[in-house]
Amino acid sequence: MAQAQEDVRDPFLYTRYLQALERTQPEEPEEPSPGHVIRHCHHCGQRAMYRLDPEGNWYTCLHCGEYD
Repeated sequence: MAQAQEDVRDPFLYTRYLQALERTQPEEPEEPSPGHVIRHCHHCGQRAMYRLDPEGNWYTCLHCGEYD
């Protein structure tokens, strides 16, 4: 159960927790290259990168190959 910062016996426990949380946060992903976009696939349910097809009309899921 969560405790308020004032209720924690070790005064530095909460501070150390926040510092550890910052260290373990994943870095923000870089923007995909032109012609690519990241979104959720309605067919396979994965969060995937989509590639614009050669005609420039549809994006293709790189996991399952379906058009969106």
